[in-house]
Amino acid sequence: MYTIKRAAEQVGISPATLRAWERRYAVVTPQRSDGGYRLYGDDDVRVLEAMARLVAEGWSPSQAAREAREQASAQSVGLTDDAVGVDRSPAVSETVIEAAATLDAALLGAALDEMFTRGSFEAVVDTRLLPTLTALGEAWETGRVSVAGEHLVAHAVMRRLGTAYEAAASVGSGARVLLGLAPGGRHELGLFAFAVALRRRGVSTHYLGADLPVADWVHAVRDREVAAVVLAVPCPTDVEATAAVVGAVRAQRPDLLTAVGGSEQDQAPEGVLRLGHGIGAAAVTVAEAIRR
Repeated sequence: MYTIKRAAEQVGISPATLRAWERRYAVVTPQRSDGGYRLYGDDDVRVLEAMARLVAEGWSPSQAAREAREQASAQSVGLTDDAVGVDRSPAVSETVIEAAATLDAALLGAALDEMFTRGSFEAVVDTRLLPTLTALGEAWETGRVSVAGEHLVAHAVMRRLGTAYEAAASVGSGARVLLGLAPGGRHELGLFAFAVALRRRGVSTHYLGADLPVADWVHAVRDREVAAVVLAVPCPTDVEATAAVVGAVRAQRPDLLTAVGGSEQDQAPEGVLRLGHGIGAAAVTVAEAIRR
């Protein structure tokens, strides 16, 4: 167990900040010694470290506290499973791949349902869904999963993301964000998941989808209420087309915030906002940028 001074040192914050987080956001509930002093366990420190990291990435303290608690809850489920010898996270991923290999839609649906009960939407996407899709791609490359199986999973995931997107529907007016892929871009699941996360932050979003022609991007940004565009660069083959969209958008709207995500985002043109690889933190970054 740690005293408040020692716990704060472990996290890299002051004891006063720790007290404020505890009082205002209930991020942890420490035990008390016989003398009434706060005592923090290793789990408390991990939650506080997660909150500190999120705040450093630009999250508001209230959002960071909520996300840190949700992440801890999801991880605790995994730890409980490990304690009885069941590694649930890899098992769910393997079940998705097995369902794809055998074209078993019922098995796939059950696996995805289980996956999305294991934490916040953002945590599940970052730590479970996207790694599973990467593993699925590897299974396709080795011949274990057919194109049909890959499409089965993609469509099932897309339906769930669509439901989450509608559930988070923003009714606000004014500044909004356009999201889509450049011409030829097909791998949209990561971007659509980010669109859901951004809507969950209260941002008005228009998801334009995959393979959007440059001329359509230019037409879309003529609307002065559009405050930002977000593109994904998931594959090396998307780099050139993304650069063409960025150039055309800048020529039409030099004032417009342009952001990119995806595995190849470092290859995007200079001056774009690179969002990193976590959809929760990226959503906060974009939301705060357009509100400024």
